[in-house]
Amino acid sequence: MLEIMLDVNGWQGLFDFTNGEELPMEGKPYLDLAKKITAEHPYPGDLNPDTVKWTTDTALDVCREYDPQLMLLSYATADIMRINSKIDETEAKRISAEVISEAMRFAKTAGYEPIIISTGSLRPIDKLVVTEDIEGYFHVSADAYLGGVFGATEKDFETVKNLEGVRTETRQEFIDKYNITGDYALERMPDIVLYADDDYALTNTGGRGTTLEMIHRKTASTKIFSEIPDLPDDIFEFRTFVDGLLAQGRRIAVIIAESVDDEDMPEGSKDIKRIRDGICYAEGVPFYYALLNGKPFNAPDMPFIFHNPFLKKFFRDRYPYSYVKTDSYQDPIGFNRDFKTASMGTRSGIFHSACMCDYSFECHCRGLAESGVLAFINGDKLAKD
Repeated sequence: MLEIMLDVNGWQGLFDFTNGEELPMEGKPYLDLAKKITAEHPYPGDLNPDTVKWTTDTALDVCREYDPQLMLLSYATADIMRINSKIDETEAKRISAEVISEAMRFAKTAGYEPIIISTGSLRPIDKLVVTEDIEGYFHVSADAYLGGVFGATEKDFETVKNLEGVRTETRQEFIDKYNITGDYALERMPDIVLYADDDYALTNTGGRGTTLEMIHRKTASTKIFSEIPDLPDDIFEFRTFVDGLLAQGRRIAVIIAESVDDEDMPEGSKDIKRIRDGICYAEGVPFYYALLNGKPFNAPDMPFIFHNPFLKKFFRDRYPYSYVKTDSYQDPIGFNRDFKTASMGTRSGIFHSACMCDYSFECHCRGLAESGVLAFINGDKLAKD
């Protein structure tokens, strides 16, 4: 069974990964590691700079106890702090430097060959697309460059044509362009799709949701660093590249350094392309799944870029502790491998679903609301081992 364990201020509970139903914890020796790690490393908080060191220290304990061949880390502290709170450039530079330093400390201490990838540089939100005249429900997707109108009126189809800083497509144009076929995706398609220009940003109607202070730059590439030669040129080639290294028996640490500006990546970093079919995989679900699993956003049953607010009952809406709600996880990088795998990060919900390692540890937060530490556990594999 695939399981989720939560540790909230010392209270620990085990749940079915599929439906969220509580499970007994007795008689499962493989839970001992999850109990120990989550109890000894309470989460400092999304806006606490100590989360950078927390990620490293917790990951090192996971490696001491389990010794995986593939280790994945996500340092999302800089991303959360720069996007959701106002910090000055000096502090942003300090956090970025610490992320790189901590990534190197982890790899050296635990004995891994590190590959560090950034989600790219950020910019201030200077220009917002004015959507107040839209009569339907306007919703922004995984990034602030892409949004949609649900329940669009006849007037809305004319209104969006005159908006500054965007281009638009109808629902059917978008479906045809990206060959959207999955029921999950089609259920969530808006009537109108809006693409913000590079120097604009979209925001939800009425300012709902967590305040955004900055946005990822919509660049064609981001940065990757490693002393391993022949690094891939495209994020969609990364999974195959890592699989090749693992097949050689090498100990690999894939480290995602979110919001470390290009100029703050280690010397010798190179570009890695992240645009396909006009979509920039800048951050979040699209970026993680493209990088770690080699899948574009429109692959069957992939997490989609919109969430239809008018759905009364979500189609196959399961996995309540995960960001992704579909039955297919598209061959996640850490799942049911013939070697040990583990992950550790602060990108809540998204990271464990993109990795699905034997053990995946992360903070469990929604919109800066914190509910402890979460561990995804592949009980089926661990019980056999």
